[in-house]
Amino acid sequence: MPVSGGNTNNSRAIGDVVDVVRPESGVCAGTIVEDFVDVLSASNDLGRDWAQPRRWAVALETGVLVFVDDADLDDADLDEGDTDDASRKR
Repeated sequence: MPVSGGNTNNSRAIGDVVDVVRPESGVCAGTIVEDFVDVLSASNDLGRDWAQPRRWAVALETGVLVFVDDADLDDADLDEGDTDDASRKR
């Protein structure tokens, strides 16, 4: 598994509990299980505009695995002044 956040300034990491905003079902809680930042490429490199790769794999509390981008995660769980990573982990 790649180390989460190694190439970004994002403060999310594997194991963080997050809220995922899903258009069809509202907000669902889940845990980040994988970070695909190291394998993402620009959409132009794929030669298609459909089935784009997503940054995060999140296991929802409902048992469903979803693949989402940063925009699909609710930022309310991030506290800019919070340096205690344990509060975001399960």
